[in-house]
Amino acid sequence: MTASIVLKGTVSSGLGEGRKFMSIPEYRKQFVEALGMDPYPGTLNLRASESSAGDLARLKSTPGIAIKGFDSGGKTFGGVKAFDARIRGIECAIVMPERTSHTDTFEVIANEGLRDELALKDGDEVEVAVQL
Repeated sequence: MTASIVLKGTVSSGLGEGRKFMSIPEYRKQFVEALGMDPYPGTLNLRASESSAGDLARLKSTPGIAIKGFDSGGKTFGGVKAFDARIRGIECAIVMPERTSHTDTFEVIANEGLRDELALKDGDEVEVAVQL
């Protein structure tokens, strides 16, 4: 049996960086190979609840599924670690870039746009079941 945790978070708007990175072919190819999903071009940003802060810290120190960094067009793109997850029965993954300014926010990707699929708006609370 695989260990899992449930992270609780509040939907928050990002800066649009997730959309940019999820559209890069080198990342997309690795997500398809490693996670079995061709992610929607964007991420769902969730600000971790106080009760999930310890579990988020645990996740950050857990190896996860490696998405390798690469060089392209004279730029270096950092690695990402990912974890299989589910939100309300929808398969998804938490992604944690090596380089990020997020401290209490985590990002979720899926084949579909989760905001639309789950009718989410900023401030909504979401539970994410994460496989370790």
